[in-house]
Amino acid sequence: MPLGTMRTVEGTITLAQEGRFQLVSDEGIARLFMLAHDAPIEPQDLPDLVRARARVAVRYDERPDLIAAIVHEIGYAEETRP
Repeated sequence: MPLGTMRTVEGTITLAQEGRFQLVSDEGIARLFMLAHDAPIEPQDLPDLVRARARVAVRYDERPDLIAAIVHEIGYAEETRP
């Protein structure tokens, strides 16, 4: 299936299980994601991000047949908030 338009969101990962995780955006909206095979991190890296309460930026693709968005890029977000 071809990728749709990539979107970006920043926030904090609050839950992680295997390659799936919940991210609460800076706007307070909780979203479900799962790591794509080409993501730059592995599923075992997610619990460390939860424990650290690290603010991350994810680039993802949404597909109508899945309840979670597919993350292709993830990394630490730049600190631009006051």
